[in-house]
Amino acid sequence: MPPEAQPASEGPQSIRELMERMPQVFRSDRAADVEATIQFKFTGPEPGNWVVTIAEGRCTTRQGVVEHPTVTVTSPSDVWLKISRRELDGATAFVSGQFTFSGNMGVLLKLGDWFPAD
Repeated sequence: MPPEAQPASEGPQSIRELMERMPQVFRSDRAADVEATIQFKFTGPEPGNWVVTIAEGRCTTRQGVVEHPTVTVTSPSDVWLKISRRELDGATAFVSGQFTFSGNMGVLLKLGDWFPAD
């Protein structure tokens, strides 16, 4: 049975808020020895490009584009916010074509562990 969805009022309400929170909620203990660059390409209500870098036990985020990311996620901003708030299952969203990715699937699959919702 899927976990109970959180109300929309909880969790980040914008992509900027989500990205700015990521370094604060990053679980470095779960990402030991990880070096990854995640490129987010958001479309929809909040279009824009963001880069999340994980290295040396730290997470940083910035607006922009990186030339050779480990994984690139392309998603409508409202879909990714729902995934980040656990209102929408990421696997279900991917299988149903709500977002796409290219690159290292292993990094994509670990995002939920590295950035918990609670």
